[in-house]
Amino acid sequence: MLVLDNVDLTLGSGASARTILRGASLAVGPNARVCIAGPSGAGKTTILKLLLGLLSPDRGSVTVNDRSVSAWLSRDPLGLRRLVQPVFQNPLSALPPRHTVGWMLNEALKIHGITANATAKISDALAAVELPSSVLGRFAHQLSGGQQQRVALARALMLRPRWLLADEPTAALDPATAMAIAALMLDLSTREGLGLLLVTHDPALPHALQAGVLHLTDGQLSASEQAQTWLARENSAWRATGHGLRA
Repeated sequence: MLVLDNVDLTLGSGASARTILRGASLAVGPNARVCIAGPSGAGKTTILKLLLGLLSPDRGSVTVNDRSVSAWLSRDPLGLRRLVQPVFQNPLSALPPRHTVGWMLNEALKIHGITANATAKISDALAAVELPSSVLGRFAHQLSGGQQQRVALARALMLRPRWLLADEPTAALDPATAMAIAALMLDLSTREGLGLLLVTHDPALPHALQAGVLHLTDGQLSASEQAQTWLARENSAWRATGHGLRA
């Protein structure tokens, strides 16, 4: 399980201090699909950073598979990364610009000491995200936005993690590509038993992922609601303002 238990977190100090989380709690199983929604600046990405060990809580606990994230980082940081892998909002900024796709995928394996059958593992990862082997010799800037995000997914999936933590993974993509990436992530989750925890502003994304929705408001997470409920409510609000359907 990925668990936040009664977590408080304040960022900054003095007059600039801002409380981000107030008693926030969350539990995500290995096969679950959960989206965190909320206004900009609410702290959605902060939750992902806590689970990745990039931030520490002021109070409460953050655990992955019954071990605190701080214990993972002190004893087995690579073990944590093999369980939990991030996928970022802008794939181009998350991929090394001076190296080919082949290099970056191979380097991910080398960092974790995985050298046996590296070529086969890379080939399997590309197949899982529906990319041809021809991308291996290309640089990230030579790929479309959708291809870049698929490469980012392939890099994360090679370690066979239990969870993907994704921060607005389709926000930088056009609508058709975004839905294709969402369909791919749903397929991977269903086929591989992969847990998904995503941050999003888009009501169409949890609907496409068949995911539950938690709302982060005033530093606390709401009880989960169905994606269809949020999508219907958002569409009603958009129709009321004359904008029509959002998704």
